[in-house]
Amino acid sequence: MHSMNVPINKLWQLEVLGISSPTEKEKSDLDLNDFNDKMKILPDGRYEVELPWKYDSKNLPSNKELVWKRHERMINRFGKGEFFSYYQKVFQDWEKLNIIERVPDFELNRECHYLSHRPVIKLDSQTTKIRPVFDASASQKGNPSLNECLFKGINLTELIPDILDRFRMYPIGISADIEKAFLMLSVAPKDRLSEIFFYPCNDVELIYRHCRIVCGVSSSPFLLNATIMHLLENCIEFYDVVQKLKCSIYVDNCLTGVHYFSEAENFIEKAKLIMSKGCFNLRGWEGNVECRHASKHSGNTSVLAIIWNLDEDTLKCKIDFEILSCETKITKIFILSTVQKFYDPLGMLTPSTLLPKLILQDFWKSQFSWEEELPFTFVDKFSK
Repeated sequence: MHSMNVPINKLWQLEVLGISSPTEKEKSDLDLNDFNDKMKILPDGRYEVELPWKYDSKNLPSNKELVWKRHERMINRFGKGEFFSYYQKVFQDWEKLNIIERVPDFELNRECHYLSHRPVIKLDSQTTKIRPVFDASASQKGNPSLNECLFKGINLTELIPDILDRFRMYPIGISADIEKAFLMLSVAPKDRLSEIFFYPCNDVELIYRHCRIVCGVSSSPFLLNATIMHLLENCIEFYDVVQKLKCSIYVDNCLTGVHYFSEAENFIEKAKLIMSKGCFNLRGWEGNVECRHASKHSGNTSVLAIIWNLDEDTLKCKIDFEILSCETKITKIFILSTVQKFYDPLGMLTPSTLLPKLILQDFWKSQFSWEEELPFTFVDKFSK
């Protein structure tokens, strides 16, 4: 677990959202300027972007052996399961839509960088039950990963509190998401050999590459956000809707509000039209009032990882941690895991979460190992 090896203060960086130095602001401006210089708009309106390299992409080494071993383990684990055919169908659909393509043999003689992948299954998802997750952080010893070679761009997490605050200013709330948002952005052909992978099949080595940006690559959220902002900045119609969209989108989520029912209908219609010009499909509309465009207006839904009760129009944080019992073994890693499960971008739980974090700081200084059961004095303090 990465967080075991970092100073305790690094764990609380999300507590200071929005606080950044002038140097970081200058760097953000440079990132956006570089993006605007290099992006292209294709004939169908789709954006084509380059990966923001820290240095020449030729310095990124091949990691074929490492990724092939991971691929074999993934096939051995999932290859005979009932979900594997559904997993393969995702890639088949992608190929039909030109989201991925087979790498010609002659191009494999060049330096290539591979991404491992595995299936993630979410049976409760309304839209995507199974999806591939790509790992751009894997590297062989002594060599950098793809993520280490790319600029991440501006910190989008800082946007969350403001978006939530504006959303709560209105009596009528509206939410939506962009369908397969990352897959709507074309990646420049010169960068595609840095995002190749083994096709999920048994016994045969088939090598494909991404033609779109990849979820899991550290720069992808920035590239998506910069693209959407460029699209909105250059939209000459529906000024009010454009301005609302600019301050309502976080990665692939749209969260906003209006004062009147008629505004909700108008906003949804115009927002869908505006985003479609960049090949983005705003879908899954939900709200706390019944609307012909909204698929859901009752029960609970999730907005920016917070639970929104549509009937009562209330927000609450997701709290999912193990109930303590006499048999529970309290260790440093158990406490760390429990404290980090609180996601609270608006600070609603601060009075309740401050004490456990202060206690964790004391535990951090102790010489106990991660799996060693803590003495009663520590456990009693934490349990209270």
